[in-house]
Amino acid sequence: PSVTAPVEPTGPQGNLTLTTPVQAVVAALAGAVAGYFIIGTLRWFDSPVPVTPWSLPVVFVALAIASFVYARRLRIQVAEARADVTPDFGVLALVLGKTLLMTGAVMAGGHALYVGVYLGQWDAPLPRQRTIHGLVMLGCSLLCAWAGYVLERACLVSRDQGGRNDEDTPTR
Repeated sequence: PSVTAPVEPTGPQGNLTLTTPVQAVVAALAGAVAGYFIIGTLRWFDSPVPVTPWSLPVVFVALAIASFVYARRLRIQVAEARADVTPDFGVLALVLGKTLLMTGAVMAGGHALYVGVYLGQWDAPLPRQRTIHGLVMLGCSLLCAWAGYVLERACLVSRDQGGRNDEDTPTR
């Protein structure tokens, strides 16, 4: 049996860019569509629509705080000692920021629909509870998306630090 050497790929290996506003809006709309189908399916089977548990917003706030701290430390590290930031570290931070932003957008879209469905039924206790929990989760989802946005932007190297004359680019 012959063993062949792995083929070295030529050219760029991917194009990881910052999340655009259009991508975030599409993610929020996808969350709303998913929420619509989930609520519709539960109603079709005469199953109760669950109330968002308090633990979910707590997790999202914890993720957002960790992301804000990570973004701050990354920005300081890039500003003080750019040579210490490896390409893998920059890509990891960019992917984490993108993930948080998109997750927050999807959950915000889903919970916006969830709140909209039950907002008109404020007098009944269970729909009121769903509305309150949904509004809290909507705010925490937006906070998580903002934290992801901040983390993505912390990966940018300014023109002065990068020695390049073109626009800011993510660390690679």
